Amino acid sequence: MEYASDLFPFESRWAKIRGQKIHYVDEGQGDTILISHAALGSSFMYRRFIQLLSRRYRCVALDYPGFGLSQNISGAPCNIQSQADLLDLFITHLQLNELIGLGHDTGGPSISAVAAIKPHLFRGLILTDTLVFPTREYPKIHRLLSIMGTHLFRAINAQSNLLVRLTINKGVVTRKLQKREKQQYLNLFNSKEKRNRITEVLYSLRQSHELMRKVKNAFAAELNQKKILLIYGEQDPVTKLEIPVRMQKMLPQSELHFISKEGHFPHEGQPERMCEIIDLWMRTHMVEADGGDLPAFELKSI
Repeated sequence: MEYASDLFPFESRWAKIRGQKIHYVDEGQGDTILISHAALGSSFMYRRFIQLLSRRYRCVALDYPGFGLSQNISGAPCNIQSQADLLDLFITHLQLNELIGLGHDTGGPSISAVAAIKPHLFRGLILTDTLVFPTREYPKIHRLLSIMGTHLFRAINAQSNLLVRLTINKGVVTRKLQKREKQQYLNLFNSKEKRNRITEVLYSLRQSHELMRKVKNAFAAELNQKKILLIYGEQDPVTKLEIPVRMQKMLPQSELHFISKEGHFPHEGQPERMCEIIDLWMRTHMVEADGGDLPAFELKSI
């Protein structure tokens, strides 16, 4: 499988990590933004971010093992911890530092877990529609994720690609995905094995109480002085549980934005708006020297 070049016009690069062939893209120059994707996607999910932000920043986005174009060793673990471990090795492999980490959904805990143990590598974090607390603290989320671990739901999803179909047809509110975009998402999970990885990672978030406890404690201590940008869909159930507001209160250096009328996948619904927010935050807090005087993106020209 390959990504459609007109939708994902970037050079594919490869890294060999723990015997796994990891696909990633590395576009643009400047301050480095490292992107950690959700269980329902891959680097493809960030195609518009990469197109826009790489005009001013270096955008590095990988596919976790068994997702997107990356290989997965049979029997290898597929959970939040294994993705965090892989991401840690990936950062070392590319000799990345002074990072701005960007994580969505399960990609948020994965990159946050790395930042928790190696805060010196990160200048800041951009967290979108995710959480940094153990799911036990939110019974609705905890119960929902428990469904992902049931044999019945896994069988239904493996057979029908249910979670991906719901995402591409119902998960994006303010924009209708093109037919070819939807097909690319379906192609990303075109086997039962790949579909099972979605439920494995989602269920692992429920099971990762100790990992998430450490992440929460890190944000309350080492990471609470980092510059952190929070962007959430206004209609996201996570927003309605007041998780982003709680995170903002815990993080004195954070900035919170809501994407109007969007749900859990605002980066597909309103990627341009999100990139405007990211660019302004980067120019204000992250870009070296006179970066704050750089003009805003001319998004209409892209």
